[in-house]
Amino acid sequence: MRIEQLRYFVAIAQLQSFSLAAAQLHISQPSISQSISNLEEELGVKLFERSRSGAHLTKTGEHLVRKARNALNMIQDIYDEARAESESLTGSLRISSIPSICNAFFSEALYHFKKRHPQVHIEVNEDGTRQIIKDVAGEHAHLGIISKHPHEEVDGKLEFQRLLSGTYVACIGKRSSVPLYNPMPAEIIAGEPIVTFKSNYRQEEYLRQLLKVDKLNVLLMTGYTEAAKKLVADGIAIGFYPDFSVHKDPYVRSGEIIPVEIEHNDLMLSFGWIRPKSAKLTKPAQEFVKILKAVIDEELPVRDE
Repeated sequence: MRIEQLRYFVAIAQLQSFSLAAAQLHISQPSISQSISNLEEELGVKLFERSRSGAHLTKTGEHLVRKARNALNMIQDIYDEARAESESLTGSLRISSIPSICNAFFSEALYHFKKRHPQVHIEVNEDGTRQIIKDVAGEHAHLGIISKHPHEEVDGKLEFQRLLSGTYVACIGKRSSVPLYNPMPAEIIAGEPIVTFKSNYRQEEYLRQLLKVDKLNVLLMTGYTEAAKKLVADGIAIGFYPDFSVHKDPYVRSGEIIPVEIEHNDLMLSFGWIRPKSAKLTKPAQEFVKILKAVIDEELPVRDE
């Protein structure tokens, strides 16, 4: 078994396509197909079901891809730590990010980054996607992390790289009088007061699509604040947060807020990083993206894209 076989395995699992993985890894499709066939033969198991709709992991493949990712992360850690000894990064790193990614993944990512590169000065600004795009386009941030529709163009001058996909769940307070269903019918939610984020965020636009209404019953527009969570926990309004972020929320862990799926949800968003096409990522930004991706892959090892 070779390291590149594990890389091919993980890439195909993520993209659900041999051809897309080959293009991403800059190798020929016959080469990547032969490499996976050799790996399947060596392991004595089938990793993918191949069809016209793409390459889908078998049950065994789903189990083994987690281990493959972990192995690649460990190998990368060895290289990173060795390189950090000889290449200590300096300078600054300015990041503008939507709060959901900050809350879900930044704590661990920043811990690992600062451990490896203590001399880099980091500034993190939380804001909405619209403002982050302006920050990065105006070179006020080295790196931006935003949400968007999967096939939406961000800005002609910016490059977008996806980190993960996700959707919204409705968050209902334990003391709320709203009848609790899972999934929750959209028409019930649409009639209740909700908390949404200010206009520099895109949440209101997403919620209109999700609830299939032209106008929302907005009780309060705010930032991504604890005050909004308190309103939800007290049963005064319904809140909405990305599905990957709620499991770490202290209100959810304590049972004060109950996240529920939304019936007939056709909203799927891409969350990823942006940079100006005219400028490469700085070395600190490259290193942070690498660490952040590793943290996301570790915490969300298998997701349906």
